[in-house]
This record gives sequence, structure tokens and C-alpha cells, in this order.
Amino acid sequence: MKKALYLILLLALVISIVAACSSNNEGSNNNASGTSDNITNDKATNDKATTDKATTDKATTDKEIVKVEFFQYKPEAVATYDALITKFETANPGIDVVQTNVPESETVLKVRVAKGEVPDIISVGGDAQFARLAQNDVLADLTDYSALASVIEGYKTTLKLITGTEEVYAVPFAANANGIIYNKGEFEALGLTVPTTSDEMDNVLAVVKAAGKVPFHLTFKDAWTALPAWNVFAASLQPATFYADRIAGTTTFAAAHKDLTTQYLEFMQNGQLGDRFKDGYNEGNAAFAKGASVMYLQGVWAIPEILKANPDIKLGVFPYPVSNDKSKNLLVSGVDSLFALSATTKYPDEAKLFIDFLIQTENAQQYTNEQKSFSAINGVFQNEEFYSDLKPIFEEGRIADFPDHYINGMDLAIIVQELMARKDVDTALGKMDVEYDKLANR
Repeated sequence: MKKALYLILLLALVISIVAACSSNNEGSNNNASGTSDNITNDKATNDKATTDKATTDKATTDKEIVKVEFFQYKPEAVATYDALITKFETANPGIDVVQTNVPESETVLKVRVAKGEVPDIISVGGDAQFARLAQNDVLADLTDYSALASVIEGYKTTLKLITGTEEVYAVPFAANANGIIYNKGEFEALGLTVPTTSDEMDNVLAVVKAAGKVPFHLTFKDAWTALPAWNVFAASLQPATFYADRIAGTTTFAAAHKDLTTQYLEFMQNGQLGDRFKDGYNEGNAAFAKGASVMYLQGVWAIPEILKANPDIKLGVFPYPVSNDKSKNLLVSGVDSLFALSATTKYPDEAKLFIDFLIQTENAQQYTNEQKSFSAINGVFQNEEFYSDLKPIFEEGRIADFPDHYINGMDLAIIVQELMARKDVDTALGKMDVEYDKLANR
């Protein structure tokens, strides 16, 4: 009996121990599960916090970085502007300046304006395109902009004349000169000196041809490349009051420009044999640099590209000697690059900060040196030796602006390009009058 009771008590003890162990194991499992859940929840919380922080940081970054589009029309200046932009952004990390340079920039800009996609800063020449933008309220009025105090007064006046307003719609930055670029090495080899009259120019052309060389390499594939020479003939030989008289309706292109256009057409026959419409501006720069012709009918803006193609070439520039009366042989010079501000830009302060930077003496001098241009900024000078032939002209004040800058809206380049192809002076002048009247009567 005692033995049976002992066995019963022993069995009860084992059962209670097993039950206790089972309970402890369940508790341990529950605790393990709870710990795992806590770790998972903590990780999710941390991940969410990290994601939220990244989102916040990105939003902050996006908010802090302001993108300013800088639309400029000169392919030869892209590298110079890239360097200046890098310098500016280093000093202004909150501003991202995006340079836009595209082929057919005038057409592209016209389309973008029509779509309401106006770049924040627009850099074009002081020409009819600029006048249209200003007159159609695309550009902001900068008359009271402090940056204009750094600009040579005459260039501000030029912009007013171009737009026909008393307001100033841009900051003139660079000026140019439209002369005949020549290969000094070729001139020396042929025993030539710089001509100063039309008779002397005829002699230069005769000597060059007699030596079996090409006087001019022409690039009529790009219509506008026929204009540099036309501008000189018009500026030098048209009546001084021509544009005022044309506006008043007392003269016409046909009446006032026949002789000078005929002279211009004859002058342009001194180009290369064969297809003069095969090459455009870029091809022409490279061809002249490699010796395709002795002279080149382009403005000084082409010099950086010529030197890039042939760093060893010795260049000079002289005014077109279109007359035997030296006083009539003018150097055509105008605003080559300006900075205008969109009237609808969201970032006028940041855009002006970039313009302020560009016109600082050090930066304007860098542009002038690299682009071989003249500056519209006070205290910035052009000292290149190949401009020595132009110095007397500047000193004498024999300077005229580009005539095509005052023919607002007329596609003069196409008309002159057609003149080069058809050689019909009367038809070309008739088209000029028709187009001028059409635009004047809008």
C-alpha cells in the first residue's frame, strides 16, 4: 500500500514538472516572438525615418538649387562660357546655369517664344531679332539695372536706336568689327600691303589671281554669311539719311541701293571656283585656316575658330576699301553679344547675379581675350596684334553700325543669298522693298 502511494506521489511530481517546463517553454517562445516583433517594428520605423529624411533632403536640395537657362547664339563661345559658368557656380552653389547653344538659334528661339518657353537669359546680337523681342514684350526692361553703369555709353545708345525706344532691354557685352581677314604670310609672300582704296584692292585681287590663288573662300550655304560684306557696302555707300528717308517713304532700296549692290555683287565674284554654296560658316573657317584662300570675308568673331583650326596662322584684319575716298571706307562695328532677361523669368535675381558676374572686369577680359572680340564694358581692352590695322580707324572714328540691324523683320540674308545665286540686282532690290513695306504696314 505504501509502495502504491509512493508511486502515485512520484507520478504527480513528474506531471507537475512537465507542466511547468511546458509553461516555461511557451513563455520563452512568446518572449522570443515578442523580441522578433519588436526588432522588425524598430527596423521598419528606422527604414521609414531614413526614407522620410531622404525625401526631405531631396526636397530641400531641389528647393535650394535654382536652374537658370542661358541661351546664347555663338557656337565659337561655348567653351569660354562653360569655363565662366563653372567659375560662377563654384562661387554660387545654389545656382545651376544651363548653357543652351543650338544650330539655327534664331529659328529655335522664335519657336520657343511662340510656345511660351522663353529662356531666362538670352544672348544674341544687337540686331533685328533683338528688336523684335524687345518690341513684343518678350524681354524685361533693364533701363534701371545697375549693371548698365559698367557699359560704354555708345553701345547703350545703339540698342535704343535698334529698338526705337528710350528703354534699354539688354546689357551690351561684346562688340565686333566687320573687316576683311587676311593671311599675313600669304601677303608677305606675294609682296602685298594692306589696301586702303578700291583701286589698291583691285590690285591685290589681281596679284592674288595671277599667283594662282583664291582671293576669298565664300560660304553661301549659310545665307547670313553673304551679309558681312553687304553690310559694309551699304554702310559706306548708301546716303546717310537712307533709313529715315525709307521710313518716310521718300526713297526705296531700288532707287538708293542699285549702284552699291551692283558693286557688291561684282566684288563677290572673287571667290573660289566651283560651288560657292557647298560650304557654310564652320567649313569656311576651317578651309581658310588651311590655306583655301588668301582673304576671308567674315567678322572678327570668326578668328577664334580659324586659330583653333590652325594655331600657327598669322592673321590681320583691314577695313573694306570700297571707295577711293578713304573717308567713306568705314569699319562696321556693332553689339555682337548682349544679355537680355526674359520678362517672365521666375528667377530674375539669380539671372542678374550671373550677368553681374559676366561683366566683372576679370571675366569680361577673359571673354575678350579668348573670343578675340572688342568689349562693350568700360576698362576692358583688346590688345591683339592682328587688330593693329584697325587701330587708326577707331582713332579716326570711321565707324558705322550694321545696316541690317535697322531692317526689322526682313529676311535680308535669304534675299542676298538669292542675289549671289541669280546675280539679278533689280529683282533683289525689288524684294527688299516689297518685304520692307510688308513689315512696315503690319
